Order: sequence, then structure tokens, then C-alpha cells
Amino acid sequence: MGAQEEGTELNPTNVLVLCVDQMTTKHVGCYGDPIVKTPNIDRLAAEGTLFENCYTSSPICVPARAVMATGHHVHDIGAWDNCHPYLGEPKSWAHRLREAGNAAVSIGKLHYRNDQDDTGFSEQVVPMHVTKGGGDIKSLLRDPLPGGKERSKLVEQMGPGGSPKTDYDTKVTRLACEWLNGPGIRQEKPWTLFVSQVSPHPPLSPPQEFYDLYGAAKLPLPKLADGPLHPWIQQFRNTRNDADFMDEQLVREALVNYLGLCSFADYNIGLLLSALDASGLRDNTRIIFTSDHGDNLGARTLWSKCCMYEEAAKVPLITAGPDVPAGRTCRTGVSLIDLAPSIADGVGLEIDASWFDPSGRSLWKLAAEPDDPNRTVFAEYHAAASPSGAFMIRRGRWKLIYYVGYAPELFDLEADPEELNDLGTDPDHRSVVGELEDILRAVCDPEEQDRRAKEKQRQTIDAHGGIAEVEKMGWLQGTPVPGEEADHWR
Repeated sequence: MGAQEEGTELNPTNVLVLCVDQMTTKHVGCYGDPIVKTPNIDRLAAEGTLFENCYTSSPICVPARAVMATGHHVHDIGAWDNCHPYLGEPKSWAHRLREAGNAAVSIGKLHYRNDQDDTGFSEQVVPMHVTKGGGDIKSLLRDPLPGGKERSKLVEQMGPGGSPKTDYDTKVTRLACEWLNGPGIRQEKPWTLFVSQVSPHPPLSPPQEFYDLYGAAKLPLPKLADGPLHPWIQQFRNTRNDADFMDEQLVREALVNYLGLCSFADYNIGLLLSALDASGLRDNTRIIFTSDHGDNLGARTLWSKCCMYEEAAKVPLITAGPDVPAGRTCRTGVSLIDLAPSIADGVGLEIDASWFDPSGRSLWKLAAEPDDPNRTVFAEYHAAASPSGAFMIRRGRWKLIYYVGYAPELFDLEADPEELNDLGTDPDHRSVVGELEDILRAVCDPEEQDRRAKEKQRQTIDAHGGIAEVEKMGWLQGTPVPGEEADHWR
């Protein structure tokens, strides 16, 4: 992307970003799930453009959100894991807006270091940041990986009734609706409001009325419950071992609660869209809806995120508003690295080529262009439960997962959308693997980035007393919302 994409200047508008946490495309109605009830997200897709092939830039919260903020890859900014959050450098899209005189306001989860760093926002409302500025230190143990948990909070805190996190989402939604109907929206220059919920991130405890939407549903069990696992994935699974505590009934119960949280998040999105309508600015506001990453939800006996399979790495992304094609499905590959240039472009900034990674593009312009099946999407992972760095290249029908020190995986997503047939070591596909690996190495040296990540993580472990002391720590069971105490489990 150059300083300005020629011939496609946009009319400047406000931008409303609606972000959820840990929502997989597998359970969004407009992405094809016939069971889940997400009417507001579905309606937004009908009014705008649904991106069929959007991926996180890293399948875990803090790195993904650092990329969303800066428009730069994880390895370029050193946001390796949930203990190395965004500190304000390099400059974010919010900095660029503020410097141009445009308001940039956040309400809800950011997952940066703290609210004292200058991360660009003109205002942060009830921000949620990493625990005590440091995050989950035990998750940095990767060489060797620690043993699995002795208990599963995912299981023990599962069930309807709500939680501090759903209470937080309700508060975030209320405050955002108030902002949208307050004096702050009447500004000379277009504003951007970033509204971020925690749902459907665990704990799997939706408010009762949303659980009741699915309590009697006969949900299918996840795929590949007894199949062999790639050696890298096997180590990840042994460390993130929630499946060890779950039988078939508990798996189904987990899915019901997750769907309830998806519908709860959708309900809040409906309130936000209604507030935007009431403000009278719907016709002058572009909207982006997305998630920071997905959730495996028991596929391959894996729970949480942290890998490159479609359930965890693929995320919903919908754009709507002025000049956005209505009812369109865009099959061009996109990722969260496109978010920062899209916001800057949407409010009418003249984008300098140095601001964001050159691979980033404006989603508004991609939505208006013909599908580009050959646009390359890149992702990387260096965080919890991973024995080495994992990298993804998606280009057209092919998806390469490159594991440092392990055999790659290759999937033909046209013929095999559920990733049931790994072609990574198939002699007939050696040339495809080689071509995609060349594309990967043009982005970065995976072995060097794996070394850099582990070196930084060792430094952080040493600063906390060394491996022996960190091993004594419990696993942080999710970042607490403001006012909630951090919870560490063995």
C-alpha cells in the first residue's frame, strides 16, 4: 500500500469498530451455522460486505490486538505473547487520528499494558488491560513446556448465570450507547469509536436467557475426537489439557454455553447499532465488526485458540456503511493487519507509506474490488503451550502451517475445508509446500523469529526469578476485568 491508493479516494466518515473476543466463524449465522442465533451480525452482513477469508494475525489476544492497533506484524513489534503487550510504539492508528485532529475513543477491552501508556486514544473508557502490566508469566515456559493443568477452570466455571465478564460487557455496551448519543459525536472531523466486548471468551457462563436459547439443542460433537495429532499440536494439547476433564456430556454443555455467549454478544451489537441509528449518524458512519481470534471448541480435542487451524485462526469480519457494497461476500484473503489502514482511510487521512506494514490494505477498497484469490495472508504464533513458532500462509485454495523444527501441514481448503487431510509431507504436493514456504520466508525468517521470541521470553522469566520460580506459579485463568482479582490455578 502506498501513501494513498490512487483513484479510490473515499468520502471521509466516522468509523465504528465492534470487536468481540474468541468468536470463530464456525458459529456465526451469516457464515453458515444453522443453529446459532446471531440476527444482528447477520443483518449487518446483509447490509454490507462479509469477508469470507479473514484471519487473525496471531491466535491469542495480546499479539492480535497489538497488530490491530499498529498495522505491523507481531515479529516486527515484539508483541510475542500475552506478557509482551502494546506499549505505544510504534504509533497506532489512534495516534495518527489524534495527530490529525480526529477523536479516537475506546470503550472496553484493549489488552495493552495499562491505561498510562500513550497508545493514541484521546479517551479510554473502562479499559481492560493485561494483569498488573505483565500478563500470564507461566505461559512463557516453552522449552520445555510445563505439564498440563491439575484442574480445568473451563469446566468448573461452566454454566449459565453470567459472570463478571458478561457484567462488564453489559457495562461496556451501555457506556458505548451513551457515547453514541452524547455530545462527543458532534465533531468537526470524523471520529472513530472502538467498542470491545469480552464475550464469547470464557468463562462459558452466559446470562440465563441466552443459555436457554440452546439448552435443549442436540449439538453435534466436535470433529476428530480420536484422530492422530501433529507432534506440535500434540504438545500443545498436552499443555492446554482441558479435554482431559471432559466427557461427551460436558463437551455438549460447553458448546451450548459458548453459543449462548455468541448470542449475548450479538444482542449487545444490536443495542450498539440501534444507538448509532438513534444518533442520526448511521449514514455517515462506516462499521467494522470482527474478533481478535477464534476458538477450537473441542475440534481435535483442542480448546481455546493458540493454533492455525480454521476454528482458531479464522475470524469473522464484516464492513458496512456508506459506499460499502451491500449483501456482498468478498473472498479476497484479509487479516487483522488490514484494520489500522482501514480506520485511517475511513476517516479520510492521507496515509503515509511508513505508517503501516506495506502488506496492509484498506478493507473499504478491497470490498469494492473484484475478488483476488491470490492475495496472501500471513499469521504467526509464539505464545502459550507452543514448543516452537508456528506460521501460516494462506494463498488461494492452499494453506501452509509451518512449524519450526517440525514437519509442515498443508491443506487444500477448496477440497478439504475441514482440514481433515494433511498434505504437508505428500510427495505430490512438495512443490506447493516449497512455493508457500518461499512466500513465508519473503515475510520473515521463521527460525530467526522463533529464536528472538524465545530469547525475549527467557529474559522475562529471569526477571521473575527464573524457571524454577515461574514453574511454581499457577496458570492465569484469563485476564480479569476492571475490579476483578486475577485468578491463578494449578
